[in-house]
Amino acid sequence: MKPSYLSFRLLYIISSLVLLTSVQNAFAQQTKDSLHYYMGLALKPQNATDLYASETYFKSEYDKALKTHDTTFAIRNLYYIASIDYKRGDYVESEATAVKALSFMDTMMPSPHIMATRKSFYNLLGLMYAAQKHKQKAIELYQSAFKMAASASDSAKIYNNLALVYQKFDDFGNAQKEIRKAYQLLPRLTDTITQALVIDNYGVIESKLSHAHGIDLMTNALALREAVKDTSTIYTSYSHLAEHYYRIQDESESKTYALKALELAETINSPSYKNKALGLLTQLSADPYARAYKQLNDSLYTSEKESLNQYALLKYDYSEYKRKALESQLEQEKQEFRTHFAILIASFIAVLGVFLYIIFRAKHKKEKTQEVFATESRISKQIHDEIASDVFQMMTKVDNKTVTHKALVNALDNLYQKTRDISKRHSVLDTDDPFIASLEELLESFNDSHTNVIIKGISDITWDTLPQLKQLTLYRVLQELLINMKKHSSASIVVIMFSKESKKIKISYSDNGVGSILKKGTGLQNTENRIEAINGTITFVTSPEKGFKANITM
Repeated sequence: MKPSYLSFRLLYIISSLVLLTSVQNAFAQQTKDSLHYYMGLALKPQNATDLYASETYFKSEYDKALKTHDTTFAIRNLYYIASIDYKRGDYVESEATAVKALSFMDTMMPSPHIMATRKSFYNLLGLMYAAQKHKQKAIELYQSAFKMAASASDSAKIYNNLALVYQKFDDFGNAQKEIRKAYQLLPRLTDTITQALVIDNYGVIESKLSHAHGIDLMTNALALREAVKDTSTIYTSYSHLAEHYYRIQDESESKTYALKALELAETINSPSYKNKALGLLTQLSADPYARAYKQLNDSLYTSEKESLNQYALLKYDYSEYKRKALESQLEQEKQEFRTHFAILIASFIAVLGVFLYIIFRAKHKKEKTQEVFATESRISKQIHDEIASDVFQMMTKVDNKTVTHKALVNALDNLYQKTRDISKRHSVLDTDDPFIASLEELLESFNDSHTNVIIKGISDITWDTLPQLKQLTLYRVLQELLINMKKHSSASIVVIMFSKESKKIKISYSDNGVGSILKKGTGLQNTENRIEAINGTITFVTSPEKGFKANITM
């Protein structure tokens, strides 16, 4: 069977995707390889072509980063551009480039990568300021960079650079102190170039202090640099050795190393390297005019650098100061806004509290009114059901002359007892009498020919220590339970038990009435509200033919 057109089409698409992926991967790898290649040329140039090629590459990459708004890569490219300018001896341009990168970083969120990059720029700026004889600024930059050091190599380089600053200003005591800190980190360093850097500068300082082992250190550093064939640092070793031999008045050795330095400077095609090498050779010249020219040239060179220097970092620091002042002002305004907002919220809460208080107070007043109305209705009903009916019957019997004197007296006495009971049930608690006496009188008032109220443990409670509000609440709750019993349960036995557990009083109510399915009417709801108002609890248990129970804790 022949393959279909669809199969060929699918195979073509898959092949195209595989090819496209391969091309993309190859391009990404090539880009990565190019980056590392030009990074090496910028940081360790071996000749003039290296500096030119790396500068062209990073300036092109910087332009691309700006067009794509990729700030991170723009900063990376600026670092290498600034490094190349520094190696060419163009400190002004190098400083301006570094400051531009710092301004970019100020707009970015802090991160370990940003901190490491900022540290690198501080190191580079420190070298520039040291070269331009701005001692204090260079020291401040290195101290700032040291706070961001993340490895032994970082720390060693910063100590080394601080030593160079002190050395440039003939402060050899502090220079020796800082370079020894770097030297002590050598066992933790894995990079040969960094090791050679520290050893060489340690040797230079020891040489200037007239210590014999200085030359051994410098020779050792040269050997390490020659082993890795790093042209630019080999040039540095040649220069230092030429200066060392000049100090000890060995002009032959000094000239040998100065010529080697000039040869490498011409290979690298670095104006600053050439100038320094020629300066060494001029210094060795016997011609007094050549020496005078060298001194004057050095003086003019320094003066020109100082006049050309635009103090870009100082301007940056000033703009930083203004920015921080503005941030402080904004923070103050934010704080004032937060304060005003807090006051507004507090005012709103206060108004809301007053509003809720008024609502709850009105609700409480309404509940009280409803409770009074319910009580009045209950009293009215009791008077009608229990008193008015009996009075009407008695009046009828008197009218018909069917009642004896004795029966009339008994009926009137019964009416009196009923009236007294209703009065006691709804009277205000007399606070002049002991609470236990009022409570016992209340409970016993529900004893009659149909119901036996049994009281247990009432005397075990220290009632006098109970707050008056809780006394009144308990009184009303028990009164409500007993009234409810009389109206609905037809109970013959009621048991009320009092006990004390820890600091709480517990009251257990139970009767053998008809019981019911639990429905909280006005009476039971009132008892629950009263108990909850004094932070107590009350539970009800009832079912048909099982009686009624209530458990109170307060």
